[in-house]
Amino acid sequence: MKTGFLTVSFGTTHLDTLEKTIVATENALKAAFPEASHYRAFTSGIVRSRLKSKYDIHVDSVEEALARMKADGVQQVVVQPTLLIPGEEYDKQRAKVLQNAGELEVAMSLPLLWDDTDLGTMTEILKQAYPMADDTVLVAMGHGTEHLSNSLYVRLAELMADKGMILCTVEGKPDFEDAVEALKAQTKHKAHLVPLLLVAGDHSKNDMAGEEPDSLRGMLEQAGIQVDWTLQGLGELPAVQKMYVHRAAVAYNTLQKRGEV
Repeated sequence: MKTGFLTVSFGTTHLDTLEKTIVATENALKAAFPEASHYRAFTSGIVRSRLKSKYDIHVDSVEEALARMKADGVQQVVVQPTLLIPGEEYDKQRAKVLQNAGELEVAMSLPLLWDDTDLGTMTEILKQAYPMADDTVLVAMGHGTEHLSNSLYVRLAELMADKGMILCTVEGKPDFEDAVEALKAQTKHKAHLVPLLLVAGDHSKNDMAGEEPDSLRGMLEQAGIQVDWTLQGLGELPAVQKMYVHRAAVAYNTLQKRGEV
């Protein structure tokens, strides 16, 4: 059977981080599964439209990608989302795939963070990727959600705190105020900000490191904390790419076992 891998991302219009994160993750999957055909889909219609109008770059929707795979004779599909958590976006992606799969045999892979093992791995990845000076605290900013899966961020914040790091989110808990209070409670009053996001796009450049007083940077500086930052999406980190490859391998093996029955 012809197997295809569909990597599904929300997408970004920032071409610098697109190449370094989404494309890099897709390339890691291609290298791990060279015998398969590989496809891309972005779920954000706004992102796809802007990429087309501004840069003449076409990216398929999930529906278009699945149709393209069918036309190419693909029979088995591994769908690998580049999402961090199984929240509302994951639920939408899964429903879209199931609605449009038709006769395709599909294995829907998991997002990056699913259980405590994944959270522990992410904590170690951040610690290794961003070694801090003795007077500086690493502060990672995630997206956050009202979905029940925001509990993963809450748990990750606990594990990171045990390692001397801080996590906050744009739209969930812990929030920016929690990060400010956590830093004020420490003897260290320097913070290094990094995105806990696949890409370093609008949220990273504006909500995290922007000059506005309600940005994470602005709130910390108003609290008397010296701030610097790294605009590097998680997709740039080889260890994170490796996690996605492992996810895809589990789904791929599931397909192969089905074929043996």
